[in-house]
Amino acid sequence: MAESKLGHKLRQLRKIRNLTADELSKLSGVSRSYILLIETGKRTEVSNKILDKLARALRVNPNYFKIDDAALPMDVLPDLPPDIIELIVSADSMPYLKLTRKAKEKGLSPETLEKVLDILIEGLEKKNNNETTISERNNPSHRR
Repeated sequence: MAESKLGHKLRQLRKIRNLTADELSKLSGVSRSYILLIETGKRTEVSNKILDKLARALRVNPNYFKIDDAALPMDVLPDLPPDIIELIVSADSMPYLKLTRKAKEKGLSPETLEKVLDILIEGLEKKNNNETTISERNNPSHRR
């Protein structure tokens, strides 16, 4: 059975918190086997009582598990600079984040991606400068 959204969220948050299933079991009082059933999607109907225990152990609001598109809590990103956190949580940043993911999936190193962007930006700046120069030549009223 495919991993459910709940299972994915639980596993993702457990790994972010650097917890094994055993450790989460001890913290939450929910058995390791039950946690793994949820994570693997073999158990999709989970009581609010269990979700509350897991949420408390993982230091999140229980609604994180109950709402499909609930965002990760901000405290899982504590070591990131504020401008990076803003980029991650800003809705208009999604296209940039998707491009970054695509570059990573294609095996581009950060250094290669940066070089490619520098080349593109330089090319666009030259193009814009050339268009401005041509426009000024074609329109004498812009001359000084």
